Amino acid sequence: MSGTKVRADPVAHWDEIEPPVRAALARRVVVLGAESTGTTTLAQDLAAALRERGGAHGLTRWVPEYGRELTVAKLAIARARHGDGVTVYDLDWTDEDFELVCRRQNRAEEHAARLGGPVLVCDTDVLATTVWQERYRGRSTEPVLAAARSLSPRALYLLTCHEDVPFADDGLRDGEQLRPWMTDRFREVLAAGHTPWHELRGSRQERLEAALGLVDRMLARGWELADPLG
Repeated sequence: MSGTKVRADPVAHWDEIEPPVRAALARRVVVLGAESTGTTTLAQDLAAALRERGGAHGLTRWVPEYGRELTVAKLAIARARHGDGVTVYDLDWTDEDFELVCRRQNRAEEHAARLGGPVLVCDTDVLATTVWQERYRGRSTEPVLAAARSLSPRALYLLTCHEDVPFADDGLRDGEQLRPWMTDRFREVLAAGHTPWHELRGSRQERLEAALGLVDRMLARGWELADPLG
């Protein structure tokens, strides 16, 4: 194994890189947006399109949203206790719930980064959790904000706009009327950060093509790794 060759072209030598180093090198692309705006669809489509390229990209993974999994679990518990008439609107959310989301989302992301390819596609992340906590609890607490500040570096954020996607109520969503506010809030949070971000509009295929173009430009810049010391 040649460290010089790996630094020059990590993708070409991805199979020679140990899992902890893969996790450090993986370019993390995060898809986020309001409810029912196509975030999960785009994350899955983007990961699948990259896998089709083969080689190191054949290992591309996507990280599901743990918050949705938690919502399903909380709803099942509430219905077991109070009957099938309970809906998502009856659920109580605590700050501890959002701290749990942070831990589980980060854990899943780090695991996938160790085993995946040069690009890791994340369906939301802890930065998004700060916005969801703000929506449900009226503010973001320091533990959640601290988790967002300590995230592994992001290469790119993709924001899914609500305007081109009809609202679909699957029984776990909060309401169509909240989507404009959520989209605006995500714009504000992303604009205040330092990570490149782009808002995606259009059809499912148009969004995927735009996302792939952005990822390709990101990859074309390379990793710019420094020469070893000494």
